[in-house]
Amino acid sequence: MSRRTAASRTRTSHAQRMLTAATLLMLLGTTAPTQAEEIYLTITQPGLRKISVAAPPLMILPGTPSDTVRSFQVTLDKDLAAAAPIAVLDPRLYALVEDDPRPDVLYQRWRSIGAQMLLTGTLVRAGGQLVVEARLVDLVSGELAFAKRYRASLSSSDVVAHTLANDLVQVFTGRPGPFLSRIAFVSNRTGHSELWIMGWDGSSPQQLTKHGSIALAPSWSPDGKRLAFTSFLRGAPALFLITPQEGYLRLLWDKGGVNSSASFSPDGRQIAFASSDEGNVDLYTISAEGGDATRLTTARAIDTQPAWAPNGRQIAFTSTRTGSPQLYLMDQDGSNVRRLSFGGEFHDEATWSHDGLRIICTTKVGSRFQLATLDTVTDDREVIPGPGNNESPCLSPEGSMLAFSSDRTGTQQIYITDADGVPHQLTNEGKNHSPAWISALPTQ
Repeated sequence: MSRRTAASRTRTSHAQRMLTAATLLMLLGTTAPTQAEEIYLTITQPGLRKISVAAPPLMILPGTPSDTVRSFQVTLDKDLAAAAPIAVLDPRLYALVEDDPRPDVLYQRWRSIGAQMLLTGTLVRAGGQLVVEARLVDLVSGELAFAKRYRASLSSSDVVAHTLANDLVQVFTGRPGPFLSRIAFVSNRTGHSELWIMGWDGSSPQQLTKHGSIALAPSWSPDGKRLAFTSFLRGAPALFLITPQEGYLRLLWDKGGVNSSASFSPDGRQIAFASSDEGNVDLYTISAEGGDATRLTTARAIDTQPAWAPNGRQIAFTSTRTGSPQLYLMDQDGSNVRRLSFGGEFHDEATWSHDGLRIICTTKVGSRFQLATLDTVTDDREVIPGPGNNESPCLSPEGSMLAFSSDRTGTQQIYITDADGVPHQLTNEGKNHSPAWISALPTQ
């Protein structure tokens, strides 16, 4: 295949995804040579200062089942190693610290091997429950930075560990960690493009739809109770809502030839989307409960991929009104439109940082799609190059990790960044794309 042909195919696929219903099918990536690993930590947590935490195994009290202890400790260690604001001290150094009943002496010994914080606690069986007490000590001041008791069934030890890790991340960032979060995505591993969900680390994948059709572009409601997505279930692409906990499916909007790119408002009351209901592909909003849609854009261009700002008062979107796809910003009623992206011939798939100051998006570098950040105040643009084509960025609920799709291994797969900002592959069966992250599925 010639370089010109490959570039043309990639360019055509993105244009088709914006233009017609039949070609809303996601781009099938081309094989790319392996390059040096890229770092995304500057995207998710610019200027992040990691805290050195000593986390020796918690004390096990008599009567606690060994398998429960093992499951808890393995899960907690894995989560802490993946926590972006935490730098876990090398466990081999723990043997250098001799215990001492005097807290000030003990804390000095931990500080001497490089620890700034010390995690301690106990695990004990109480009837049919596991009780975990955890304490985080500031080794400089000697004060408790965090203390909490957890209770759960013995079979839920991993949930307790995830919850503790989430709480520790919140101590340092103000937001709970991602360790009970879920990622919705699209996969063709069963032969059809269906909706799936999995744990933050790729664990426990579950199929949500079994329509034997084409599902695209999932978007979570802020409370995690519903997913909006595009489906060809009835022939033409229409917007549907699904309740993952119950499997309940409801049609939201099916007018016009193109209905795509659903995006929930931060309060969960409205959904912005792209539709060709009135001929041209424009942006609309509709109540999450259904009803009539309100048209937001009227330019003679393709307007698509809306993304609500965290404040709920603005919407970023992609438009071809200047010729090539670029990012724009408008008020939630469609007024005050201004261009956001400059310095490149292509920008698409905007996702907001939690502070609302930056947008992460897909851009083009040569013939490849790459991820980039845009400063919404200064319009500065920074490209993060990586192997293959990299698209569809989304942040973890607390903003410390980044998920995206990439064809760097030859087929589209989903990746997330670890605590050091290095990407790791989550999926490998079939083609997988369009990740959408939510903090946790609600309990019934």
